[in-house]
Amino acid sequence: MLHCRNVDTRVAGKIPDWLKGSLIRVGPGKFEEGDFTFNHWQDGMAMIYKFVIYPNGEVTFRQRYLQSDAYRKLRSTKRPVYTEFGTRSFPDPTKNIFSRMLQSFDMSSVTDNASSNVLVLNGEVFVTSETFFLRRIDPLTLETREKIDLHKLTGVNFISSHPVTDHDGTTYNIGTSFSTGPKYVVVRVPPISDGKGACSDPWSNARVLTTISSSWKASMSYVHSFSVSDNYLVFVEQPYLISILKLATSQAKGRSLAQCIDWHPQERIRFIVLNKHTGEVVSTKYLTQEIFFVLHHVNCYEVGNQLVVDLIAYSSPEIINKLYLDKMRTEGYPCDGDHPRLRRFVLPLINEDEVECNKELVEIPGSLASAIRVQDNQLGDFINLESQSIGEDGIDMPIVNPAYRSKPYRYMYGCGGWEQGYFKGSIGKVDVETGECWKWQATEHTISTEALFIPHPEARDEDDGVLVCNTVSTRPDERDAMVILDAKTLQPIAKAEIEEQLGGSLHGTFLPNKF
Repeated sequence: MLHCRNVDTRVAGKIPDWLKGSLIRVGPGKFEEGDFTFNHWQDGMAMIYKFVIYPNGEVTFRQRYLQSDAYRKLRSTKRPVYTEFGTRSFPDPTKNIFSRMLQSFDMSSVTDNASSNVLVLNGEVFVTSETFFLRRIDPLTLETREKIDLHKLTGVNFISSHPVTDHDGTTYNIGTSFSTGPKYVVVRVPPISDGKGACSDPWSNARVLTTISSSWKASMSYVHSFSVSDNYLVFVEQPYLISILKLATSQAKGRSLAQCIDWHPQERIRFIVLNKHTGEVVSTKYLTQEIFFVLHHVNCYEVGNQLVVDLIAYSSPEIINKLYLDKMRTEGYPCDGDHPRLRRFVLPLINEDEVECNKELVEIPGSLASAIRVQDNQLGDFINLESQSIGEDGIDMPIVNPAYRSKPYRYMYGCGGWEQGYFKGSIGKVDVETGECWKWQATEHTISTEALFIPHPEARDEDDGVLVCNTVSTRPDERDAMVILDAKTLQPIAKAEIEEQLGGSLHGTFLPNKF
């Protein structure tokens, strides 16, 4: 059921007096139209929902579909006319035959189904996908507003759905471009400095900080997220490669986006580091022999001349294949041992010519990560990285206390989702210093979504605050809910239950004191 107006929820427990505002989340929510069914969970049309916590402790709920061009065309033609991640596009019957022939060269044919994340930029709220289109939404009503075209503004063809806003208000993001060869494009959006508050088009100030050529001549790495420290931006060039040729012919060949991406585990993984102030790329080559697939970075910070990079690693991109709807409906979520885990890499910020070969360069006390200079006939001069695994497996959707982003920190939170590992269905907490783990699950039949950390206004400790998440149950007698947990103990404080099922959910944001 869709609610274009706020509906009441049933609140149990006592919500902290200081916790007031709106939880807004987005995710895939519509997988069928008439006799048509999408192939992949990520293809579902975006659904936005919101829980509002009022000063009197009452909570309301509303949800609605994003009124994207992709959604409206689907409703009218009963087929997707824009290529989604796992589902190819179909001819648009509203276009003549000449328009259809030219469609593969038309950048406007890219989907604007922004189902991945919710972003707040200079006071405005946007939903994002991994194409170059974003949509502004009204945070009060969840109504869909204008479409933002980042291709026109920055030249990107795809862009990460996880931009990072620095402590000074600057927002960074990484996209890819293939019009003049495969490149990574680092985009910077400065904060408003005129004191006038929010502006309706903060993206108009977006500028390209730098471009970096791909390590491959005809393909580029899939970049879902990245990390930012006080002075650096770092991302992983992993061998999950987007083929330019397959992409360019995808419309003519009837390919989905997923069919344009291939896994090449024989290739080395490279960490690319650049100065976030100047855009200058660090000349040191950082490689690892470890083979992994990364969706989400956790945190990144500097300790002297050492750059600590924490991320969630899978052994392969099989997680993507597990989310095809036919598999989910017939096989469930397989217990195959391929569980994500927190890994820590330490990158020495040095000129490799100044250090000896085969000497350990990690200087952080207690760290089990390794960095050693190697000279190789084929790969040249590089720093070989080995990671340190931390905590139990089966956790993703990582978050930290926002005040500790880009700084040394102690705790990471995440969720297990459908994973069959230690954190199955749970909200998890990991002490990144000791590896100790804690978890909470509402019942054995519930799955918890990504949690958001809301710090206590008078916090003294890093984990002094609450986690706000949602729970979805597979049992008809258990209601879906927004749940508030004590971030120290993971004990439930309060919950707000709704009568119907929650829509799909990937990521979200919390707007303090916004109703």
